Amino acid sequence: MILVTGATGKIGRLVVQHLLNKGVPVRVFVRNERAFDDVENPSLELAIGTFEDTKSIEKAVEGVDRIFLVARDNPEQVSQHDNVIKVAEQCGVNHIVKLSAFGASRNSPIALMRWHAETEKQLRNSKLNWTFLRPHLYMQNLLRFGTQVATGSTFSAPMGSHNFALVDIRDIAEVAAKVLVDSDHVSKVYTLTGPSAITFKEIAEHLSDIFNQSINYNQLSPEEFYQMLLSNETPSWRAYDLAYIAEAYPGDRKSLITNDTNILLNRPARSIRTFLSDYQTTFQSKQ
Repeated sequence: MILVTGATGKIGRLVVQHLLNKGVPVRVFVRNERAFDDVENPSLELAIGTFEDTKSIEKAVEGVDRIFLVARDNPEQVSQHDNVIKVAEQCGVNHIVKLSAFGASRNSPIALMRWHAETEKQLRNSKLNWTFLRPHLYMQNLLRFGTQVATGSTFSAPMGSHNFALVDIRDIAEVAAKVLVDSDHVSKVYTLTGPSAITFKEIAEHLSDIFNQSINYNQLSPEEFYQMLLSNETPSWRAYDLAYIAEAYPGDRKSLITNDTNILLNRPARSIRTFLSDYQTTFQSKQ
């Protein structure tokens, strides 16, 4: 039995679907008992609870061999993950696959990267087998610019003129499912990237080509983007991380490309062009 935490998130739900498609018994750890009403599969079980309620975690891990560990980004996620790790140790879980991040470091200027690094440390120091998945920035993060592009043919971001090897979360989820099912990934760290590194100006050029109109990238400073997010009532920690995220990848690490995704999936990682084409309706005017 595999337990998937964060199962209602974009990656977690895809991981669940991949596992079910493989015929693997899956238990999802969710707050809402109706969260998977749209999925009818005898191999799917629900465990209701929260990361703060260790009794609910204990029930969720009964008979579980492996856990996919992921939670919504938040300032409490280190303690939340620590609860799962401790219960997993006590209850005989064998292996935890942790969704971390490329750039995870205890010295990072970005809080999210420090939190991921802290959980990685907890797992390394535990009795559990572990695997870390460290994806680069998600292509799906670009979807937050959909309305800007649809209504103003522009989008604003603080990514400068740097190249980033963005990765599609559909590939991340497929990798996670494979690693959870296979038995030869213990103590492995996989850095998941797309097949090429690209600037946000080039992303605008791809969109321009797809829609046959001029789409522009409006380059903001991190401080300008931070203040914009604060004005939209984004929590300050989240606003800072989003505004200064490029600093999580010093030097040429922004554009690092690995073969981990290709090797694990036995196919090329999805390209930015494929992603933009697949999600083009998000960037189109609804008029």
